[in-house]
Amino acid sequence: MIPMLGHSKEIFINDQGISVEYFKPSVSCLYNKEAYEGYLNTCLILPNFETCAQTKYEMYVCGDNNKAKQLEDKSN
Repeated sequence: MIPMLGHSKEIFINDQGISVEYFKPSVSCLYNKEAYEGYLNTCLILPNFETCAQTKYEMYVCGDNNKAKQLEDKSN
């Protein structure tokens, strides 16, 4: 993995106890760690799981104004 400058490293532990290090993604809407890690969990079987999770987050959260607004309201 190549570290991205300016991105913080996070650790995610899924329900099966698998620990995964990843870099906080740069997304086009409000970042919600819980939502992102949900997508990350669905992508763990892929070699490029971070790209998969970021793509899903962009499509399903940033691409859906209602979902983005719900997450924004939840974080306030």
